[in-house]
Amino acid sequence: MPARYYMGGVCGMGMAPLAAFLADEGNAVEGFDDSPNPELRERLENLGVRFRPPSGRYDRVVVSTALWRRRGEFAAFCGPGGVARRGECWADLCAPRKLTAIVGSHGKSTVSALLAHAINRLSLDCGYLVGAIPNGFAMHGYCAAGKPIVSEIDESDATIEYFSPEVAVALNADLDHTDTYADDRKLGEMFERLFSRTRRLVIYPEGDEILSRAAARSQTPSIAVKTVGDYFEKNAAMALAALRATFPNGSFAPSAFGGFAGLQRRGEKIFDDGKVFAISDYAHHPNEVGAFLRSFLPQSGAETDVFFQPHRYTRTRRFAADFAKILSEAETAGARVFVLPVYAASEIPDPLGESSEIIKNAPKGSQIKLAEPCDFFRIAKAALEGGKPRRIALVGAGDFHFAAKKFFAQIK
Repeated sequence: MPARYYMGGVCGMGMAPLAAFLADEGNAVEGFDDSPNPELRERLENLGVRFRPPSGRYDRVVVSTALWRRRGEFAAFCGPGGVARRGECWADLCAPRKLTAIVGSHGKSTVSALLAHAINRLSLDCGYLVGAIPNGFAMHGYCAAGKPIVSEIDESDATIEYFSPEVAVALNADLDHTDTYADDRKLGEMFERLFSRTRRLVIYPEGDEILSRAAARSQTPSIAVKTVGDYFEKNAAMALAALRATFPNGSFAPSAFGGFAGLQRRGEKIFDDGKVFAISDYAHHPNEVGAFLRSFLPQSGAETDVFFQPHRYTRTRRFAADFAKILSEAETAGARVFVLPVYAASEIPDPLGESSEIIKNAPKGSQIKLAEPCDFFRIAKAALEGGKPRRIALVGAGDFHFAAKKFFAQIK
Protein backbone atom coordinates (compact mmCIF):
# COMPACT_ATOMS: atom_id res chain seq x y z
CA MET A 1 0.00 0.00 0.00
CA PRO A 2 1.48 3.41 -0.93
CA ALA A 3 2.81 5.44 1.97
CA ARG A 4 3.76 9.05 2.60
CA TYR A 5 7.49 9.68 3.14
CA TYR A 6 9.49 12.75 4.10
CA MET A 7 13.22 12.71 3.27
CA GLY A 8 15.74 14.94 5.03
CA GLY A 9 18.85 15.58 2.93
CA VAL A 10 17.10 14.14 -0.10
CA CYS A 11 19.85 15.00 -2.59
CA GLY A 12 22.53 13.08 -0.71
CA MET A 13 24.32 10.30 -2.60
CA GLY A 14 22.50 7.62 -0.62
CA MET A 15 19.23 9.48 -0.13
CA ALA A 16 18.55 10.47 -3.75
CA PRO A 17 18.35 6.94 -5.21
CA LEU A 18 16.34 5.80 -2.17
CA ALA A 19 13.82 8.62 -2.72
CA ALA A 20 13.64 7.73 -6.43
CA PHE A 21 13.07 4.06 -5.64
CA LEU A 22 10.28 4.92 -3.17
CA ALA A 23 8.64 7.19 -5.75
CA ASP A 24 8.82 4.48 -8.43
CA GLU A 25 7.11 2.14 -5.98
CA GLY A 26 4.13 4.49 -5.94
CA ASN A 27 4.75 6.25 -2.64
CA ALA A 28 4.24 9.97 -2.08
CA VAL A 29 7.73 11.36 -1.43
CA GLU A 30 8.57 14.85 -0.19
CA GLY A 31 11.80 16.25 1.18
CA PHE A 32 14.36 19.00 1.51
CA ASP A 33 18.07 19.51 1.09
CA ASP A 34 20.10 22.43 2.42
CA SER A 35 22.46 22.27 -0.57
CA PRO A 36 20.65 20.41 -3.34
CA ASN A 37 22.60 19.11 -6.32
CA PRO A 38 20.71 20.76 -9.23
CA GLU A 39 21.05 17.69 -11.45
CA LEU A 40 19.69 15.35 -8.78
CA ARG A 41 16.92 17.74 -7.81
CA GLU A 42 15.69 17.88 -11.41
CA ARG A 43 15.78 14.09 -11.72
CA LEU A 44 13.85 13.63 -8.47
CA GLU A 45 11.25 16.24 -9.38
CA ASN A 46 10.72 14.49 -12.70
CA LEU A 47 9.89 11.35 -10.71
CA GLY A 48 7.33 13.25 -8.64
CA VAL A 49 9.41 13.97 -5.55
CA ARG A 50 8.30 17.30 -4.08
CA PHE A 51 10.77 19.70 -2.46
CA ARG A 52 9.01 21.45 0.42
CA PRO A 53 9.09 21.90 4.22
CA PRO A 54 7.40 19.09 6.19
CA SER A 55 3.64 19.45 6.45
CA GLY A 56 1.09 17.20 8.10
CA ARG A 57 1.77 13.60 9.11
CA TYR A 58 4.05 11.17 7.32
CA ASP A 59 4.07 7.41 7.54
CA ARG A 60 7.83 7.60 7.81
CA VAL A 61 10.51 10.26 8.01
CA VAL A 62 13.92 9.25 6.66
CA VAL A 63 17.04 11.33 7.26
CA SER A 64 20.62 11.13 6.11
CA THR A 65 23.39 10.36 8.58
CA ALA A 66 24.38 14.02 8.47
CA LEU A 67 20.93 14.99 9.80
CA TRP A 68 20.52 12.22 12.36
CA ARG A 69 21.37 14.57 15.23
CA ARG A 70 18.47 16.80 14.09
CA ARG A 71 15.92 13.98 14.07
CA GLY A 72 13.99 15.57 16.97
CA GLU A 73 12.96 18.39 14.63
CA PHE A 74 10.85 15.92 12.66
CA ALA A 75 9.13 14.14 15.57
CA ALA A 76 5.93 16.18 15.25
CA PHE A 77 5.45 14.99 11.66
CA CYS A 78 5.99 11.28 12.28
CA GLY A 79 3.41 8.57 12.10
CA PRO A 80 3.95 5.04 13.45
CA GLY A 81 7.08 4.58 11.34
CA GLY A 82 8.96 7.24 13.27
CA VAL A 83 12.26 8.75 12.12
CA ALA A 84 14.60 6.30 10.41
CA ARG A 85 18.13 6.49 9.08
CA ARG A 86 18.60 5.96 5.38
CA GLY A 87 20.11 2.49 5.87
CA GLU A 88 17.20 1.30 8.01
CA CYS A 89 14.66 2.33 5.37
CA TRP A 90 16.69 0.74 2.57
CA ALA A 91 17.02 -2.50 4.56
CA ASP A 92 13.23 -2.66 4.86
CA LEU A 93 12.87 -2.24 1.09
CA CYS A 94 15.52 -4.88 0.38
CA ALA A 95 14.06 -7.45 2.79
CA PRO A 96 11.40 -8.80 0.36
CA ARG A 97 13.87 -8.72 -2.53
CA LYS A 98 16.88 -10.90 -3.34
CA LEU A 99 19.71 -8.59 -2.41
CA THR A 100 23.24 -8.79 -3.71
CA ALA A 101 25.00 -6.53 -1.19
CA ILE A 102 28.21 -4.80 -2.25
CA VAL A 103 30.15 -4.00 0.92
CA GLY A 104 33.62 -2.92 1.99
CA SER A 105 35.61 0.17 2.85
CA HIS A 106 35.95 1.39 -0.74
CA GLY A 107 35.05 0.46 -4.30
CA LYS A 108 31.35 -0.07 -3.54
CA SER A 109 30.03 2.60 -5.89
CA THR A 110 32.23 1.53 -8.79
CA VAL A 111 31.31 -2.16 -8.46
CA SER A 112 27.61 -1.34 -8.00
CA ALA A 113 27.73 0.92 -11.06
CA LEU A 114 29.47 -1.74 -13.16
CA LEU A 115 26.70 -4.16 -12.23
CA ALA A 116 23.99 -1.58 -12.93
CA HIS A 117 25.57 -0.89 -16.32
CA ALA A 118 25.49 -4.62 -17.14
CA ILE A 119 21.88 -4.89 -15.92
CA ASN A 120 20.84 -2.06 -18.23
CA ARG A 121 23.00 -3.18 -21.17
CA LEU A 122 21.81 -6.80 -21.03
CA SER A 123 18.19 -5.97 -20.06
CA LEU A 124 18.38 -8.15 -16.96
CA ASP A 125 15.34 -8.38 -14.69
CA CYS A 126 17.01 -6.82 -11.66
CA GLY A 127 16.90 -3.61 -9.65
CA TYR A 128 19.88 -1.65 -8.42
CA LEU A 129 21.01 1.28 -6.32
CA VAL A 130 24.30 3.17 -6.76
CA GLY A 131 25.57 5.63 -4.16
CA ALA A 132 27.20 7.93 -6.72
CA ILE A 133 26.16 9.52 -10.01
CA PRO A 134 26.90 7.24 -12.99
CA ASN A 135 27.68 8.72 -16.37
CA GLY A 136 24.98 7.64 -18.77
CA PHE A 137 22.28 6.11 -16.58
CA ALA A 138 20.28 6.68 -13.38
CA MET A 139 21.43 5.99 -9.85
CA HIS A 140 18.61 3.51 -9.33
CA GLY A 141 16.63 0.88 -11.16
CA TYR A 142 13.31 -0.18 -9.68
CA CYS A 143 12.22 -3.78 -9.20
CA ALA A 144 9.24 -5.37 -7.49
CA ALA A 145 9.37 -7.52 -4.38
CA GLY A 146 10.73 -11.00 -5.02
CA LYS A 147 13.14 -9.81 -7.73
CA PRO A 148 16.93 -9.61 -7.46
CA ILE A 149 18.45 -6.27 -6.60
CA VAL A 150 22.07 -5.10 -6.45
CA SER A 151 23.07 -2.37 -4.01
CA GLU A 152 26.04 -1.00 -2.19
CA ILE A 153 25.58 -1.13 1.57
CA ASP A 154 27.41 1.31 3.80
CA GLU A 155 28.95 0.32 7.14
CA SER A 156 29.74 3.85 8.36
CA ASP A 157 26.68 4.21 10.63
CA ALA A 158 26.24 0.50 11.48
CA THR A 159 22.96 0.20 9.54
CA ILE A 160 24.67 -2.64 7.64
CA GLU A 161 23.57 -4.71 10.63
CA TYR A 162 19.96 -4.52 9.38
CA PHE A 163 20.63 -6.30 6.06
CA SER A 164 20.31 -10.03 5.33
CA PRO A 165 21.41 -10.42 1.72
CA GLU A 166 21.08 -13.30 -0.67
CA VAL A 167 24.66 -12.72 -1.82
CA ALA A 168 27.31 -10.67 0.01
CA VAL A 169 30.19 -9.28 -2.05
CA ALA A 170 32.89 -7.92 0.25
CA LEU A 171 35.52 -5.93 -1.62
CA ASN A 172 37.97 -5.23 1.19
CA ALA A 173 38.20 -4.85 4.95
CA ASP A 174 40.31 -1.74 5.42
CA LEU A 175 39.78 -0.03 8.76
CA ASP A 176 37.96 3.24 8.05
CA HIS A 177 34.98 4.32 10.17
CA THR A 178 36.70 3.91 13.51
CA ASP A 179 33.93 5.72 15.39
CA THR A 180 31.64 2.82 14.42
CA TYR A 181 34.01 -0.17 14.24
CA ALA A 182 37.04 0.81 16.29
CA ASP A 183 39.61 -1.74 15.16
CA ASP A 184 40.23 -4.72 12.88
CA ARG A 185 38.64 -7.10 15.37
CA LYS A 186 35.39 -5.14 15.52
CA LEU A 187 35.37 -4.80 11.75
CA GLY A 188 35.92 -8.53 11.29
CA GLU A 189 33.11 -9.32 13.72
CA MET A 190 30.76 -7.09 11.73
CA PHE A 191 31.60 -8.98 8.52
CA GLU A 192 31.15 -12.32 10.27
CA ARG A 193 27.66 -11.30 11.40
CA LEU A 194 26.79 -10.09 7.90
CA PHE A 195 28.09 -13.29 6.30
CA SER A 196 26.16 -15.38 8.82
CA ARG A 197 22.96 -13.60 7.78
CA THR A 198 23.75 -14.12 4.09
CA ARG A 199 21.45 -16.76 2.65
CA ARG A 200 23.31 -18.16 -0.34
CA LEU A 201 26.87 -17.04 -1.04
CA VAL A 202 29.72 -14.87 0.23
CA ILE A 203 32.28 -13.50 -2.26
CA TYR A 204 35.56 -11.88 -1.20
CA PRO A 205 39.00 -11.22 -2.75
CA GLU A 206 41.66 -13.85 -2.38
CA GLY A 207 44.29 -12.94 0.21
CA ASP A 208 42.15 -10.73 2.48
CA GLU A 209 42.75 -12.29 5.89
CA ILE A 210 39.95 -10.49 7.73
CA LEU A 211 37.32 -11.41 5.16
CA SER A 212 38.61 -14.96 4.75
CA ARG A 213 38.42 -15.56 8.49
CA ALA A 214 34.94 -13.98 8.74
CA ALA A 215 33.68 -16.11 5.84
CA ALA A 216 35.02 -19.32 7.37
CA ARG A 217 33.47 -18.58 10.75
CA SER A 218 30.10 -17.69 9.23
CA GLN A 219 29.74 -21.19 7.68
CA THR A 220 27.94 -19.65 4.70
CA PRO A 221 29.21 -21.00 1.35
CA SER A 222 31.90 -18.69 0.00
CA ILE A 223 34.30 -18.19 -2.88
CA ALA A 224 37.55 -16.24 -2.98
CA VAL A 225 38.14 -14.28 -6.19
CA LYS A 226 41.64 -13.80 -7.58
CA THR A 227 42.12 -10.09 -8.23
CA VAL A 228 45.11 -8.54 -9.97
CA GLY A 229 46.02 -5.19 -11.47
CA ASP A 230 44.95 -1.71 -10.47
CA TYR A 231 41.90 -0.74 -8.44
CA PHE A 232 39.56 -0.70 -11.43
CA GLU A 233 40.72 -4.10 -12.68
CA LYS A 234 40.20 -5.56 -9.22
CA ASN A 235 36.76 -3.98 -8.97
CA ALA A 236 35.84 -5.38 -12.40
CA ALA A 237 36.85 -8.90 -11.30
CA MET A 238 34.65 -8.62 -8.22
CA ALA A 239 31.78 -7.20 -10.28
CA LEU A 240 31.94 -10.13 -12.69
CA ALA A 241 31.85 -12.61 -9.80
CA ALA A 242 28.87 -10.73 -8.35
CA LEU A 243 27.04 -10.75 -11.68
CA ARG A 244 27.51 -14.50 -12.05
CA ALA A 245 26.34 -15.11 -8.47
CA THR A 246 23.27 -12.90 -8.85
CA PHE A 247 22.27 -14.73 -12.04
CA PRO A 248 23.64 -18.28 -11.54
CA ASN A 249 21.87 -19.56 -14.64
CA GLY A 250 23.41 -16.94 -16.90
CA SER A 251 26.68 -16.87 -18.78
CA PHE A 252 28.66 -13.66 -18.43
CA ALA A 253 32.04 -12.44 -19.66
CA PRO A 254 33.96 -9.22 -18.95
CA SER A 255 32.37 -7.80 -22.09
CA ALA A 256 29.19 -7.34 -20.00
CA PHE A 257 30.83 -4.15 -18.73
CA GLY A 258 31.78 -2.85 -22.17
CA GLY A 259 31.06 0.83 -22.69
CA PHE A 260 30.99 1.64 -18.98
CA ALA A 261 31.57 5.40 -18.75
CA GLY A 262 32.42 5.65 -15.06
CA LEU A 263 31.08 7.78 -12.25
CA GLN A 264 31.18 11.42 -11.32
CA ARG A 265 33.96 12.19 -8.81
CA ARG A 266 35.83 8.97 -9.62
CA GLY A 267 38.75 10.22 -11.65
CA GLU A 268 36.44 12.87 -13.11
CA LYS A 269 38.05 15.33 -15.51
CA ILE A 270 36.69 18.73 -14.50
CA PHE A 271 38.77 20.88 -16.86
CA ASP A 272 41.14 20.48 -19.79
CA ASP A 273 42.04 23.25 -22.21
CA GLY A 274 45.19 21.60 -23.51
CA LYS A 275 47.39 23.50 -21.07
CA VAL A 276 45.68 23.17 -17.71
CA PHE A 277 44.24 19.79 -16.76
CA ALA A 278 42.15 19.32 -13.59
CA ILE A 279 40.81 16.07 -12.18
CA SER A 280 38.72 15.29 -9.10
CA ASP A 281 38.60 12.00 -7.22
CA TYR A 282 36.51 10.92 -4.23
CA ALA A 283 39.38 9.01 -2.58
CA HIS A 284 39.27 9.60 1.18
CA HIS A 285 40.83 6.52 2.81
CA PRO A 286 44.66 6.34 2.83
CA ASN A 287 44.70 3.30 0.54
CA GLU A 288 42.42 5.03 -1.96
CA VAL A 289 44.34 8.31 -1.86
CA GLY A 290 47.62 6.50 -2.39
CA ALA A 291 46.27 4.45 -5.29
CA PHE A 292 44.83 7.51 -7.03
CA LEU A 293 47.97 9.59 -6.64
CA ARG A 294 50.19 6.77 -7.88
CA SER A 295 48.09 6.57 -11.04
CA PHE A 296 47.99 10.36 -11.48
CA LEU A 297 51.56 11.44 -10.80
CA PRO A 298 53.63 9.27 -13.20
CA GLN A 299 51.77 10.74 -16.16
CA SER A 300 52.94 14.21 -15.23
CA GLY A 301 55.25 15.99 -17.59
CA ALA A 302 53.82 19.28 -16.36
CA GLU A 303 53.97 21.09 -13.07
CA THR A 304 51.54 19.41 -10.67
CA ASP A 305 49.44 20.56 -7.73
CA VAL A 306 47.59 18.22 -5.38
CA PHE A 307 44.82 19.56 -3.12
CA PHE A 308 43.55 17.11 -0.50
CA GLN A 309 40.39 17.75 1.51
CA PRO A 310 40.21 15.32 4.46
CA HIS A 311 36.78 13.84 5.17
CA ARG A 312 35.65 13.57 8.82
CA TYR A 313 37.60 14.47 11.95
CA THR A 314 37.56 10.88 13.20
CA ARG A 315 39.23 9.60 10.03
CA THR A 316 41.78 12.41 9.96
CA ARG A 317 42.69 11.83 13.60
CA ARG A 318 43.09 8.09 13.10
CA PHE A 319 45.03 8.27 9.82
CA ALA A 320 46.92 11.58 10.00
CA ALA A 321 50.30 9.84 9.84
CA ASP A 322 49.20 7.66 6.91
CA PHE A 323 47.94 10.66 4.96
CA ALA A 324 51.15 12.54 5.70
CA LYS A 325 53.24 9.66 4.35
CA ILE A 326 51.19 9.34 1.16
CA LEU A 327 51.15 13.08 0.49
CA SER A 328 54.87 13.38 1.13
CA GLU A 329 55.43 10.65 -1.47
CA ALA A 330 53.49 12.79 -3.93
CA GLU A 331 55.69 15.73 -2.99
CA THR A 332 58.80 13.61 -3.57
CA ALA A 333 57.42 12.74 -7.00
CA GLY A 334 57.42 16.44 -7.87
CA ALA A 335 53.99 17.71 -6.85
CA ARG A 336 53.19 20.73 -4.73
CA VAL A 337 50.80 19.46 -2.03
CA PHE A 338 48.13 21.43 -0.18
CA VAL A 339 45.74 20.26 2.55
CA LEU A 340 42.34 21.96 2.73
CA PRO A 341 40.21 22.19 5.90
CA VAL A 342 38.49 18.99 7.02
CA TYR A 343 34.98 18.36 5.71
CA ALA A 344 33.12 17.51 8.92
CA ALA A 345 30.27 15.41 7.45
CA SER A 346 28.13 16.28 10.52
CA GLU A 347 30.87 15.41 13.03
CA ILE A 348 31.69 17.66 15.98
CA PRO A 349 35.02 19.47 15.48
CA ASP A 350 38.00 17.76 17.07
CA PRO A 351 41.31 19.67 17.42
CA LEU A 352 43.19 16.38 17.06
CA GLY A 353 41.37 15.63 13.81
CA GLU A 354 42.17 18.88 12.02
CA SER A 355 44.14 19.13 8.79
CA SER A 356 47.06 20.54 10.76
CA GLU A 357 47.62 17.08 12.25
CA ILE A 358 48.58 15.82 8.79
CA ILE A 359 51.15 18.61 8.48
CA LYS A 360 52.54 17.78 11.94
CA ASN A 361 53.09 14.18 10.85
CA ALA A 362 54.85 15.10 7.60
CA PRO A 363 58.58 14.27 7.35
CA LYS A 364 61.12 16.89 8.33
CA GLY A 365 61.71 19.29 5.47
CA SER A 366 58.35 18.65 3.85
CA GLN A 367 56.76 21.62 2.11
CA ILE A 368 53.17 20.34 2.38
CA LYS A 369 51.04 23.37 3.21
CA LEU A 370 47.69 24.09 4.78
CA ALA A 371 45.43 25.87 2.31
CA GLU A 372 42.05 27.54 2.10
CA PRO A 373 39.65 27.40 -0.86
CA CYS A 374 40.84 30.88 -1.91
CA ASP A 375 44.36 29.45 -2.36
CA PHE A 376 43.02 26.87 -4.80
CA PHE A 377 41.25 29.53 -6.84
CA ARG A 378 44.34 31.77 -6.82
CA ILE A 379 46.64 28.95 -7.98
CA ALA A 380 44.19 27.73 -10.61
CA LYS A 381 43.68 31.26 -11.93
CA ALA A 382 47.44 31.80 -12.16
CA ALA A 383 47.81 28.51 -14.03
CA LEU A 384 45.14 29.52 -16.53
CA GLU A 385 46.79 32.88 -17.11
CA GLY A 386 50.34 31.50 -17.22
CA GLY A 387 52.22 29.93 -20.07
CA LYS A 388 53.27 26.60 -18.59
CA PRO A 389 51.32 23.33 -18.64
CA ARG A 390 49.90 22.43 -15.23
CA ARG A 391 47.99 19.46 -13.82
CA ILE A 392 45.76 19.89 -10.78
CA ALA A 393 44.28 17.06 -8.70
CA LEU A 394 41.52 17.61 -6.16
CA VAL A 395 41.29 14.61 -3.84
CA GLY A 396 38.75 13.85 -1.13
CA ALA A 397 35.08 13.22 -0.40
CA GLY A 398 34.26 16.68 0.88
CA ASP A 399 32.24 19.52 -0.58
CA PHE A 400 35.01 21.56 -2.23
CA HIS A 401 34.68 19.46 -5.40
CA PHE A 402 31.52 21.39 -6.27
CA ALA A 403 33.11 24.81 -5.83
CA ALA A 404 36.11 23.77 -7.93
CA LYS A 405 33.89 22.34 -10.64
CA LYS A 406 31.82 25.53 -10.70
CA PHE A 407 35.00 27.63 -10.95
CA PHE A 408 36.24 25.74 -14.00
CA ALA A 409 32.77 25.67 -15.59
CA GLN A 410 32.82 29.47 -15.70
CA ILE A 411 36.03 29.49 -17.76
CA LYS A 412 35.20 30.24 -21.37
